[in-house]
Amino acid sequence: MHKTRLLFILLLAATLATACGAAAPTPASPPFALTDCQLNTPGVDVTVNARCGSFTVPENPADPGGRQIKLNVAVVPAVWRAPQPDPLFILAGGPGQAAVEIYPTLARSFSSVHQERDVVLMDQRGTGRSHPLACDLPEDGDVDRETVIAALRACPDTLDADLRFYTTEIAMHDLDAVREALGYERINLYGASYGTRAALTYLRLFPDRVRSVVLDAAVSPDYRLFLNTAQDADRALDSLFDRCEADAACKEAFPDAREGFAALLARLEVEPLTATIPDPVSADPITVTLERADLLNLTFPLLYTPEIAALLPLNLQQASAGNPAPLLAQAGAMDAGLYLGMFYAVACTEDAPFLDPAKAAALAEDTLFGDRTEMLREICTAWPQGDLSPGWDAPVVSDAPALLLSGEADPVTPPHYAVRVAETLPNSLHVVGPGMGHGLMGRGCIDTLVADFIDAASVTDLDAACAQDLAPPPFFISPTGPRP
Repeated sequence: MHKTRLLFILLLAATLATACGAAAPTPASPPFALTDCQLNTPGVDVTVNARCGSFTVPENPADPGGRQIKLNVAVVPAVWRAPQPDPLFILAGGPGQAAVEIYPTLARSFSSVHQERDVVLMDQRGTGRSHPLACDLPEDGDVDRETVIAALRACPDTLDADLRFYTTEIAMHDLDAVREALGYERINLYGASYGTRAALTYLRLFPDRVRSVVLDAAVSPDYRLFLNTAQDADRALDSLFDRCEADAACKEAFPDAREGFAALLARLEVEPLTATIPDPVSADPITVTLERADLLNLTFPLLYTPEIAALLPLNLQQASAGNPAPLLAQAGAMDAGLYLGMFYAVACTEDAPFLDPAKAAALAEDTLFGDRTEMLREICTAWPQGDLSPGWDAPVVSDAPALLLSGEADPVTPPHYAVRVAETLPNSLHVVGPGMGHGLMGRGCIDTLVADFIDAASVTDLDAACAQDLAPPPFFISPTGPRP
C-alpha cells in the first residue's frame, strides 16, 4: 500500500454475492480454445480449477474489421458429470473489478450452484486480462487531492484504447457473444453492486437468454454514482450509532459515540491529526495527516462490511484520544481491486454527464458527508464519452424470475434502490438482511437461498424467512474483540 493509494481511498471512497439434469450443450470444439487453469486471488486460501481462454472481439462493435481486443474467459465446470444446461454467469462490481480475479473470494458461496451448473466468468473489457485499463498514480512524496485528480485527468492519454467503447452496453454484447460461443442457450445471472447495472442491461438487451437473475446490492438503471451517497451514508452511520446505543456492551464502552464523532469532526476542522502507520505491503512507515474531510472519506467505506464496521466505535474513540493510526490502518488495508481506466470509462459516460451540480448540492445539503460528486465531475471533463442507446437507463421491464438482495445498513446501495427495480420485475422477491452492509452473498443462509432460487428459477414458494436471522457481529469493545 502506498500513500497515494490511501489518499485515493480517502478521496474517492464511495463506489460502487438433487437429481441430475440433461447434459450441457457446450460444443466439443468451441470457437475459442479453453485450457486447464487455476484461479487464485492474493490473500485468499482458495484455488479454483477452471478452463480458461481468450475470446476476440472488435473494440468498436460498429467496425468488425478494425482493432481487436481479447476477453479473458474462465469456465468452472460443474461437479456433476451431466450438468444442467444453463450456467451461472457472474458479473463483477465496481465498475472496474475483474470477475475472474475475484471469483476465488466467492467460490465457497456458489459451491451449491456449482455442483450442477457451470460457472462462467468474463473479465469485462478494460479489467483483468481483458485489455486492462489501469491508471498510474504518483507513488512517492507528498501527494494531495489536486495531484491525484491531475493524474487521473491525464490517464486517458496513457491508455492504449479508444475509451468510447468500454461502456456497460458494449460489455454486455461481449457477454452474449461469449455465451453463444460456448454453446449455452439460456443463462442465469448473478450481479453485485455495479454488476447489477450490468445484469439489468443484459436482461434488457437479451431478455430471451435469461433464465433467472440475482441482483445483490441492486441499483436501478438510472442510478448515478455519488448523487445520493451523502444521504445514504448518513443513514448508514446513524444506523451504526443507533445499534451501538441499543447494545448494552457498546453503550457502556462508548456512551457518547455519536456525540464523540461530531466533536472529532469539529476538532479536525481546526487541528488535523498526524499518524505514522506501516504500509500493509512493504511495512515501510508512511505518515498520514487526518483532516475533517479525510475522516468522513475513510469512515464511509468502513460502513460497507459489518465485520469492519464493528470496529468503528472503538477506532473513533482512539482517534478522539489522539491516535488515528488504527482507523487509518483499516482504510489503508482496503483495496477493491478496481481498474481505474475502466471505472472512469464507464462512469464518465454513464454517470458524470448526468450529475447536475445544483441537484447534487441540494441533495447533500444538511448532510454530514456532503456532496460526493465534485471530484468525479472534475476528472471526467478530461475523459471521452461513449454513445448510449435510447432508453439505456429506463426501468427494465421483465417477467424473468429475479431475486433481489439488500443490506439494511448498506451505505451506498440501500434497499430503496432494489424496491424501485422490483417495481418492473413482477416475478421478483426482495430480501433485506437486517443490519447488513454492502452485499449479502456469504451471509448466513443467503448462499442456500440463492442456490434454491437458481435451481427452481422461481420465487414462488421460495422461503426467505431465514434471512431475518441475519445479524451483524458484536462491536469490538477493546482491541482484543467483543465482550465475551
